[in-house]
Amino acid sequence: MPVQPAVVVFDVIETLFALEPLRAKLEEADVPGHALETWFAQLLRNAFALSATGSYQPFREVAIDSLKSVASANGRLLNEDQVAGIIGTFAALDAYPDVAPSMARLAESGIRLVTLTNGSEDVTRKLLDRAGLSQYVELVISVDEVKLWKPRKEVYRHCAQRCGVEPGAMMLIAAHGWDIHGASAAGMRTGFLRRKGRSFPGVMTKPELDADDLAGLIDRLFTTDSE
Repeated sequence: MPVQPAVVVFDVIETLFALEPLRAKLEEADVPGHALETWFAQLLRNAFALSATGSYQPFREVAIDSLKSVASANGRLLNEDQVAGIIGTFAALDAYPDVAPSMARLAESGIRLVTLTNGSEDVTRKLLDRAGLSQYVELVISVDEVKLWKPRKEVYRHCAQRCGVEPGAMMLIAAHGWDIHGASAAGMRTGFLRRKGRSFPGVMTKPELDADDLAGLIDRLFTTDSE
């Protein structure tokens, strides 16, 4: 019979916080709003390539480089102020409405909560503070500590070490299949959020739990653990 995880680990961007404010910032700079998905995908691709070869660049540097590339492909040359304004919006994203009540429910049950992000600790803390979520989060862990990006197994194992538990005592909750796959490979339990109806990649290790929203996923966690 499954038992409740000692620690729930949350991915941050697109799992807890929506990217939509960035779309408006792109449009203010005359970059098409639909370029947001291309930008984020290119950002991740480049970061994953660096990690696959044992190299590292922080989120901000990779994000800026990818932003300029996508803007150029759409016929725009961004100036420094435009770049700073767009990148700065990562610290002003809005939390999904199901996040605060779900975190409160987990915390009340005695489960420890941490975040594990490919972004910086500083920006993540600003997001959590702005959304009133810091009270629930014990640790804010960034890949800057490991100098490798998720989904490298080393990142999840570092997270477990920071929390003082084995990976199997943790559950990663994320809206990205590659994050779930990486956590599974490192020995963590996993829960997949189908944000925006996103489907789970069939070629990756399936999550233990999945749901359309965080409240539903937490319901499934408590139901499964009580069976």
